[in-house]
Amino acid sequence: MTDDNKSQTSSIIQELKENAMKNSHITIHTDGSCKGNPGPGGYGAVIRHHENGAEIEKRSLSGGAASTTNNRMEMTAALQGLRQIKRDETTPITVISDSQILIRGMNEWITNWQAKGWRKAKGKGVINDDIWKELLEVSKGLNVQWKWVRGHDGDACNEEAHDLAYAAARKAT
Repeated sequence: MTDDNKSQTSSIIQELKENAMKNSHITIHTDGSCKGNPGPGGYGAVIRHHENGAEIEKRSLSGGAASTTNNRMEMTAALQGLRQIKRDETTPITVISDSQILIRGMNEWITNWQAKGWRKAKGKGVINDDIWKELLEVSKGLNVQWKWVRGHDGDACNEEAHDLAYAAARKAT
């Protein structure tokens, strides 16, 4: 793990601990996996509810598809994780993924895509716009932050989500 990666991971962990210490916080660690791209794929999500600095609930979920792409599985992991959250939940939620496309899409690009009728800068249609739209819908009314973590770099929670996704992809074959 490089010093930059350690610093980033430490920063995320510190922010989550500070939020947890304030009262309550939900984290959703997500990952997608694909055997071939496209090919059989799987997703994994681990939802943790923290109160007063302690994990009080943990739920894991996974699933797969016979023919998909890695990006679809990354996005599906976040979508399925968020679907587990009650619609009236007021607790801050952090979705943590190693997919820069997912995180940058939700943090940087989605507003422009919507404004341009789900078109990118050069006029091409947004790939997987069906899932992007579902992510927007399921996030409505929730206090969701999107955070990136480097994959396969020693983050135990990311590895847990990865293991779920990998196993689901193998089952989908």
